[in-house]
Amino acid sequence: MVKNSVILVAIDGSPTSMDMVSYLSEILSPNHVSVELFHIMARAPEPFYDLGVTDEAADYEAEISHWSRKNRSEIDECMETAKKKFMSSGFPEEAVCITIQNQQIGIARDIINKARLGCSALAVGRRGFGTLPDYMMGGVAAKLVETITHVPIAVVGNRPDARKILVAFDRSRDIQKGLEQVSDHFIRSIEEILLCHIVRPLAVPARPIQTFFTQNHEIQWLDENSRKIIPAMVKAKQRLKEIGYDTENFRTEIIKEKTSRADALAKEAAAMNFGTIIIGRRGASAVEEFSMGRVTRKVLSLCLESAVWIV
Repeated sequence: MVKNSVILVAIDGSPTSMDMVSYLSEILSPNHVSVELFHIMARAPEPFYDLGVTDEAADYEAEISHWSRKNRSEIDECMETAKKKFMSSGFPEEAVCITIQNQQIGIARDIINKARLGCSALAVGRRGFGTLPDYMMGGVAAKLVETITHVPIAVVGNRPDARKILVAFDRSRDIQKGLEQVSDHFIRSIEEILLCHIVRPLAVPARPIQTFFTQNHEIQWLDENSRKIIPAMVKAKQRLKEIGYDTENFRTEIIKEKTSRADALAKEAAAMNFGTIIIGRRGASAVEEFSMGRVTRKVLSLCLESAVWIV
């Protein structure tokens, strides 16, 4: 039986997308989700679209036809390999479907339109076949991150460890609702789940002006804001317990006196080998004019090897 929750997995055939398949097959629960492996089949090599027209393609009709057949053969093989990977992780054959769709508008736009037809989450590799530096996100992934806001989106780096999850926890509605949503997709045998909250000091470096906050102000600020997050953490842990996670695998941490929340989260993830990061699309300030908060954007830039779930 096909599950109600469907994870749409955008695959381009690149090594990164296959690393993403390996990661997802290890963290997603065969008992709670189905997977749709999705590929947009281009009509011609990308350079033909650089000028916005394809009339020039007529001069290369035979070559493009040969390219298309070869490309289709390779994608068919790639998609079958991906399906077998999920099945070897316990997914029933009927819970993993393959959809190959001819390009209609553009790669990113076609994936966006597909996601809007209905899915529980979208997963995409951090980069495809492009030649950008490693620290830069691929163009398709960047467009999807900015546009897909109605469901969680996972941006997956180079084969992250699926056993440990770091949750960038704050008092925003996004993370508290999103954590419950995406954790329901995961296997229950996660090795460790860390709810990590960052409290920045009042004296955040900006321009060289006089400091107006005393040491007592700082202590009071850090202590008060640390206490305020605890009830939400307790509630989140209780909800994770209710959906089947082992409470022995929970850990909470409140990091103080770090002036950059994104940098602190990235360093914590790297130091403790957290391959999965769950973060709210926007923080507690939730400026509606922007599709993503600054901390989330920075975490995406800093955590190159991780799988970042934006909720």
